[in-house]
Amino acid sequence: MFRSLAPRFPKEFFTCRQCLRGQDYATKSLFRRQFASLPFARDTSRTNSAQLNARSKQFFTPAFQRSAFSSTVAKAAEDGTVKAKSSFPKVSDKKVAYWLLGSAVSVFGIVIFGGLTRLTESGLSITEWRPVTGSLPPMNQADWEVEFEKYRASPEFQLLNPHMTLSEFKSIFYMEWIHRLWGRFVGLSFVFPAIYFVARKQVSKPMTWRLAGIAGLIGFQGFLGWWMVKSGLKDDLFAPGSHPRVSQYRLTAHLGAAFVCYVAMLWNGLAILRSHRLLADSDAGIKLLDSLRNPKLKLFRRSVAGLGLLVFTTVISGALVAGLDAGLIYNEFPYMGNGFAPPKSELFDERYSRHEDRSDLWWRNMLENPSLVQLDHRIMAMTTFTSIMALWAYSRSPAMKKLLPPNVKKGLHGVVSFAFMQVGLGITTLYYLVPIPLASAHQAGSLFLLTWVLVLGSRIWHPSRTAKLLQMAAKARSQPVSSAVNASKKL
Repeated sequence: MFRSLAPRFPKEFFTCRQCLRGQDYATKSLFRRQFASLPFARDTSRTNSAQLNARSKQFFTPAFQRSAFSSTVAKAAEDGTVKAKSSFPKVSDKKVAYWLLGSAVSVFGIVIFGGLTRLTESGLSITEWRPVTGSLPPMNQADWEVEFEKYRASPEFQLLNPHMTLSEFKSIFYMEWIHRLWGRFVGLSFVFPAIYFVARKQVSKPMTWRLAGIAGLIGFQGFLGWWMVKSGLKDDLFAPGSHPRVSQYRLTAHLGAAFVCYVAMLWNGLAILRSHRLLADSDAGIKLLDSLRNPKLKLFRRSVAGLGLLVFTTVISGALVAGLDAGLIYNEFPYMGNGFAPPKSELFDERYSRHEDRSDLWWRNMLENPSLVQLDHRIMAMTTFTSIMALWAYSRSPAMKKLLPPNVKKGLHGVVSFAFMQVGLGITTLYYLVPIPLASAHQAGSLFLLTWVLVLGSRIWHPSRTAKLLQMAAKARSQPVSSAVNASKKL
C-alpha cells in the first residue's frame, strides 16, 4: 500500500552527477540532459541552503522553464536530433528549403525563357534530341553547316524561312540550345543535391519520397519537351502545307508539367520554413495553429485551394491559346466582333469534326478552334479574377477580420495586386497583336499570380504533421517540469 502511494521517479533521478556528466550527451534522453543542469543535481557540498533555495526558486520561474525545456525541445526537432527509428529527422533542414526555393526560381526562369523560344519561333531549330552530346554547340564552320542542312530539311524552313542565312540560323539555334542546356542544369542541380541531402539524413522521410517524385517529374519533362518539338517537324500535323507549329496538346502538357514541378518545389520549400518558424517557439506555434483550426476558417481555406486550381486551369487554357496562335484574332476587349462572343456557327464549326456522326464536334472545337479557345480563355480569366475579388471581399467581413492572421491578409493583398496586373497584361497583349515583350510578361504574370496563391495557402493551411511535433514538444516539456517539482518537494 505504501509502495503504491509513493511518488514514482524515473531511473535517471537516482544516477549520480558524475555519471550523468561522463556519459555521451548524444545518447542521453531529454530528461537526462535537463536533469544534469538542475540546481539540486550539481555539487552542493560547498553551497549553503540559502543559495540552494535561490537556485531552486530560479528554476521554477516560468522564464527559466521556457528557456530550459521549450527551446530545447524545439531546437531538438529543428536540428533533427529527435529522430525516428529510421534515423530520418522529423523536420527537414533549412538548407533543403532554401535549395528547393532556389530550384523553383530556376524553373521559373526556364518557363519564361521557353516562352521566348516559342515566340521567336526558335524551338524547331534543333531537329535532334541528344541529351549528352547535344550539350555542346557546333564548334566550327563545318559543324554549323551540318546543323543548318538538317534545319533546311524541316517544314519550318521550307514554308516560312526559305531565305534564312546561316547567321540568322545561329541566333534561333542558340535560343533553343540555351533552353535545352538550362533544362539539363535544372535536372542536375536537383538530382545531385537531393541524393546528398538524403544520404546525410537531412530530410524527413516523407520529404524523401517527394524529392524522388520531383526528380522523376523533371526527367519526364525533358521527354515531353522533345515529344513536343517532334510534332513540329512534320508537315501533316494540321494539313499538308499549313503553318508549321507544334501540337497544342503537347505544348500544353509540356507547360503544365513545368508548372506542376514549380508548384511542388515552392510548396515544399515554404512548408519546411514554416515548420521551423513554428517549432522555434512551441507555445506561439500551438496558439497559431489552434486559431487556424477554427471551423469558421474552413470555407476560406477551401476557397484558397479552389483558387489555386482555378489559376492553374486558366494557365492551361492559355497554353492552348499559345499553341494555336489564337491571340492573333479578335484583338479587342470585351467584344469579339459584333458581340461578347462570336456566332455559334463559328464557335462550333463542323470542319473540326472528324467523325461522321459529329460526336466529337464540341470537344474538338474547344481544343482546336482558335475562336472558341480564345473565348474559353477569356471566360476562365474573368472567372479567376472575379473569384479573387470575391475572396478579398469575404476577407473584409467583420468575422474574417478578427479571425485571419495579419500575414494571411498581406498575402491576399498580394494575390489581388497580381490579379489586376495579369488582367491588364492580358488585355494589352491582345490589343497589340501579341508582341514578344508583352506576351512574355503575361506568361510571367501567371507564374507570379500562382506563386502568391501558394504563399497565401501556406499561411492559412493547417500542417497536421507539424502540429503533432508541437504537441510532442509540449508534452516533453511538461513531463520534466512535473518530475522536477516532485523532486524539489522530496528534497
